[in-house]
Amino acid sequence: MKVQNLDIPEGIREGFLDSGITDLNPPQQDAVKSGLLDAEDMIIASPTASGKTLIAEIGISKQVVENNKTAIYIVPLKALASEKYQDFSERFEDQDVRIAVGDHDDSGESLSTADIVVATSEKLDSLLRHNPSWIHEIGLVVIDEIHLITSPDRGPTLEVTIARLRDILDFQLLGLSATISNSDELADWLDAELVESKYRPVELKHGVYWDNEIEFYSEETIEENSIPNKNPEPGGKLEGTKVGGFSTGNEVKEQEKEEIESEKVFIEDKHGRGSINLIQNTLNIDKQAIVFCSSRKGSEKSSDRAGKITTEDLSRDERKKLKDYADRIENVLGSPTSQCKRLAENVRKGAAFHHAGLVNKQRELVEDAFREGLVRTVSATPTLAAGVNLPAYRVIMRDLKRYTGDGMDFIPTLEYEQMSGRAGRPKYDDQGEAISIAKQPGMPDEIRERYIFGQSEHIQSKLAAEPVLRMHTLSLVASGFCTSMEGLLEFYSETLYAFQYGELSEVEQQVKRVVEQLRDFKFLEETGMEATKTGRRVSELYIDPESAYNMIQCMKRAEKRENTEALSYLFMACRTTEIRNLRVKNKEYQDIAQTLLDAKKYLLESAPNEWDPEYDSFLESLKTSLMLKAWINEKDEESIMDKYDTAPGGVRAKTRNADWLLYSAQELARMKEIDVQNDLKKLRVRLKHGIGEDLLSLVKYDQIGRVRARKLYDHGIRDREDIREVSFEKLKKLIGKRTAKKLKKQVGEENIFDRENIMDYF
Repeated sequence: MKVQNLDIPEGIREGFLDSGITDLNPPQQDAVKSGLLDAEDMIIASPTASGKTLIAEIGISKQVVENNKTAIYIVPLKALASEKYQDFSERFEDQDVRIAVGDHDDSGESLSTADIVVATSEKLDSLLRHNPSWIHEIGLVVIDEIHLITSPDRGPTLEVTIARLRDILDFQLLGLSATISNSDELADWLDAELVESKYRPVELKHGVYWDNEIEFYSEETIEENSIPNKNPEPGGKLEGTKVGGFSTGNEVKEQEKEEIESEKVFIEDKHGRGSINLIQNTLNIDKQAIVFCSSRKGSEKSSDRAGKITTEDLSRDERKKLKDYADRIENVLGSPTSQCKRLAENVRKGAAFHHAGLVNKQRELVEDAFREGLVRTVSATPTLAAGVNLPAYRVIMRDLKRYTGDGMDFIPTLEYEQMSGRAGRPKYDDQGEAISIAKQPGMPDEIRERYIFGQSEHIQSKLAAEPVLRMHTLSLVASGFCTSMEGLLEFYSETLYAFQYGELSEVEQQVKRVVEQLRDFKFLEETGMEATKTGRRVSELYIDPESAYNMIQCMKRAEKRENTEALSYLFMACRTTEIRNLRVKNKEYQDIAQTLLDAKKYLLESAPNEWDPEYDSFLESLKTSLMLKAWINEKDEESIMDKYDTAPGGVRAKTRNADWLLYSAQELARMKEIDVQNDLKKLRVRLKHGIGEDLLSLVKYDQIGRVRARKLYDHGIRDREDIREVSFEKLKKLIGKRTAKKLKKQVGEENIFDRENIMDYF
């Protein structure tokens, strides 16, 4: 099918042609034939890099450009939102493309003129709670990675958001997914056409590395021997019969195969470590590799080792370009930490690591250097597979097990497929290789049966968790969407959970318990089904009602006390379900427990006894709040990382979450007339900048952060008048000429300088 024949606006069609897209591939053709241009709802299930985004773009061009409707493109992660925003801004340059992430207390009216909105599911859910007027202009909703509806973290919000949109709007839905074993069930739930394909523009070979040899299996061989997995959930023991000489957890075919075709490739053991041998082999064929590791520390060590051999592969010009990247990576934070220096050193050698402990700018720089071909190998945690379009010729799965709290267990097959799907770069490679490293005898068979010939787990709703129901039930009532118990139950009957389990008895009981709890919290009226004023605000703030209730109780206690301090409110925030607290290790358990004894007088809730089930989580909340306290006490990030076993990205993420909770607490205190708002306001500024209370009057000026503010304060420059009176020469020596100029301008002193300094100023 030719692009010229597509029934879409001519300008968009020309844009496709300019990008080199002249023909549609099989899944794209199937989508058009199934009614893509006729506003049919669809689930598109096909492998990574098979062109699902183009299907979405065709739908957008029809609904937005031709029908003058608004399109929403839902992504699971902020990093992916930024990537799609850039792509769509280029593709639809005449349309108003916006990105909506973050701030959950945003009415969304600023998006009223947008044609295309790229948003996370959480952001869209929060927008629905504010009910902006433009919502009713939506004509297309694209859900990228819709299979993540099975995620315990993000899945329930996505599920409820889909159900809610379908109830209030008439729109076209496109769900984009990797190939999943029950995609037909997902399509049935949504009453959508299923477009399922195994097409991949770049052939993908799966291999197992063991004993200095890779055994490869072609796509054709895998398809011939792949049978639906009997074990729909990850982590379970596979049971089954023998296929081709190894045990499989799949149903055996009618005729058991004697032998499965494979190709064996010898790899020289030059470095004594499988992953490094494979990287060396990748460099030998002038290709790049992504190495997936189970942990952040593992990815950093892997990158260190890779750097020792990638450095020999670089030209003088490449070293120069990498140095520029490395210098920028190292100085992202202003004051480099050991992690910043370690990453920069690796990048200078043509290697890098990538995980959530990096700050966003560092991750972006690593990705850019890899796309340019300068960084030869990236060692990453699995979040890279789901979050960013970063393909490589070869993907190496170094770790297929990870710690789950109950010991080491195999990762889900769906996660393996996400990682292996990054192998092979369209337009650059005619094939890609996904190689798993076996670490002990018997593991090659396990890898083959579980991942290469096994199929992914069933997508299953995770809606039944009580915290999820509590949050969404309040939202449904507060927005006026459901006005009775019958209405609530009717709404939940339209969810994937109800579709899969066939009845709602368990959820019905939970919903009734949640409603009573919300009434106890005073977030719902005692009779009827209506939210109180506070309940509506809690819903808009996008926090767990239980978190809101507990913070209100803590603030009421704080109002009556004289001995509260920053730790009081930080600990209050860390006791919510929204903060993922730091784990207390065995070696630090006693120290944290001792600190608790000293901190009790400042905490706004009673500490449990050591034998109480809540005690360990109490210590975890304390450890996290102590880390935040160290940040606002101006401890450098290096010492925070060392003491609390975290990373710059982790510190920043925790401060952002804590700030949001303290903002929510501030709003609730205002509504309930609890006199702690000034304390919270000051603490939020301290969290933002990582400063002591004595610097609050300085950081309000542009480009004055924790380092410059402390330097000014220590030299006697502590407020507006001090800034006005200090000589420009002294200010320049402390914070630099350009910043000094801007600071003087902000206090109205831009044209008044000592005569001897005026020429130096200019």
